[in-house]
Amino acid sequence: MGKVPHRMYTPTRNELSALLEIIAKLGQADSARTSRRDISDDLLRLLDADYLASYTWNGDAGRFEDCVALNIAPAHLESYDRHFQHCDPISPRIRLQQRATIVSEVISQRELERTEFFNDFLIVAGLHHGMDMHLFGGDGEHVGDLRIWRSRGRPEFGPREVTLLETLRPHLIGTLRRLNELARERAQARDWKAVWMQHPHASFMMDGSGRETDRNPSAIRLMSQLSPQQKRELPALLRDARHKPASPDLWQEFLVTVSVPEHFETREDGGVYMVQLAARKSPAPAAAELISMFGLTQREADVCALVMQGLTDKEISKTLAISFPTVRTHLTHSFAKFNVTNRAELIHRITMNAK
Repeated sequence: MGKVPHRMYTPTRNELSALLEIIAKLGQADSARTSRRDISDDLLRLLDADYLASYTWNGDAGRFEDCVALNIAPAHLESYDRHFQHCDPISPRIRLQQRATIVSEVISQRELERTEFFNDFLIVAGLHHGMDMHLFGGDGEHVGDLRIWRSRGRPEFGPREVTLLETLRPHLIGTLRRLNELARERAQARDWKAVWMQHPHASFMMDGSGRETDRNPSAIRLMSQLSPQQKRELPALLRDARHKPASPDLWQEFLVTVSVPEHFETREDGGVYMVQLAARKSPAPAAAELISMFGLTQREADVCALVMQGLTDKEISKTLAISFPTVRTHLTHSFAKFNVTNRAELIHRITMNAK
């Protein structure tokens, strides 16, 4: 296969300085794509290379996407996206290495030159000597790759370039994992906010000190329907909802529930929470009804029935004499069965289907 021997290489002082500059730039990026783009020029200079492309792998679609590239014509990138990634003999082999790898280590030049990929893509784009590094997190998630190339007539990559890329690898993985997770959290928060704003029940967002920070349109409509006394008592109800039940006389027409949105940072002693007021059009279903209507287990039904009554997880734990983590486990299983992500959605789904 013509593998390059892995001799030891010690970076020079200038190379170490360049590596530190690249690592610093990684820490300044606000997205995974930006981080890959911002270090591209620096990588080409450090590795004395001519071309760079970087992709992320979409496992669901079975394709490489979100390309960042330098010195490769858009037409060539489009042809790779459309066709040549599906007959690429290099990337699938180097992905298995999970380290910086010179192309000649996984496919000989003779074998490569017999492929459509070489004759109709690589040489047309000017790419001749290459090395790739596919980046995987500890959970096996592919967080991105780097594909570095030199043109014909330039020397092949060697231990120097492998060492330099390997030095960067843990920093790249850490940054890309963090930024990918941040992007997912942002998307989930946007999705959660959209659902919350359209929810038919009045929902009030509270901060850790018990101050109201937002309310959805249903809550705004509810305010016009409350009695003067209820309006006066509402701030106290919202502030104390996590710690004590609502006044049975003043708020008996409402089911008052408290939930913590999954996509907001919370702490044991505070954090964001939501109070929801749902009109009691009928008594909350008992556990036996939940089992027959929705196929819950006995314990899942017990937990959901108490959620419908407005009890917190700690109160459910005490009422059923089970541990707090066990309550969370049954609640998580119930969320999955109802295809919801929080208590408010669970209550809404049960209420709507129990009518």
